[in-house]
Amino acid sequence: MLRFSVIIPTHNRPHFLAEAVQSVMAQEKVAFEIIVVNDGEPLPPFSDDRRLRHFENARRGAIAARNLGVSAARGEFILWLDDDDILLDPAYLMKAEALLAKGAGLVHCDGVMLFADGRAPRPFAHEADAASLAGNNTILISGVCYRRQLHDELGGFDPALPYYADWDWYLRVARAGHPLARIAEQSVGIRIHAANTSGESTQAARQANLNALSHKHDLGPLTLKTHVDFV
Repeated sequence: MLRFSVIIPTHNRPHFLAEAVQSVMAQEKVAFEIIVVNDGEPLPPFSDDRRLRHFENARRGAIAARNLGVSAARGEFILWLDDDDILLDPAYLMKAEALLAKGAGLVHCDGVMLFADGRAPRPFAHEADAASLAGNNTILISGVCYRRQLHDELGGFDPALPYYADWDWYLRVARAGHPLARIAEQSVGIRIHAANTSGESTQAARQANLNALSHKHDLGPLTLKTHVDFV
């Protein structure tokens, strides 16, 4: 039985993408597929492994790419991995599967920030529940996993929230009563570099999107920040 669909949306970062894919290929003892959804320039060949499937998103944007990946998923569980991040623990899928089997609705994990400017790596380790998510998003999208059927219940990612569709999704899952579970181990590497979408050039757009998220969920005033600000 196919257990996991690991979905990797990508946009013009083939050098990082190949490493992300390889980190999934190293996962142990769990049946998985990898779904690469490309929203940028044509991809060079990087793997002929039959577990990898590739879809073109025709430059419709990041949220459309995520929803395309969900629609193509054949596994019982979905796991997200950004194209510039990597899974560090080869047993991560096994550990996540065990928590999901015990009743977790959504699993997330700790990570380590890998800075392109040469700063020393720093850990990211935070709890999250429905109450805390009303004020801050302390969940890394890379490593998040849950049952595919949650999308049948709750719908897809919200295209009106391109910068905060992940936060919106966690709120929807938690407020629907699905318990969140944390793997308190540095299981993912998160690259911090100039091409991240949370850079200064997107600050105004992110603030507008944060206001829209607050309005949708009645969260009140929220402070604009990135995951690095939590480290």
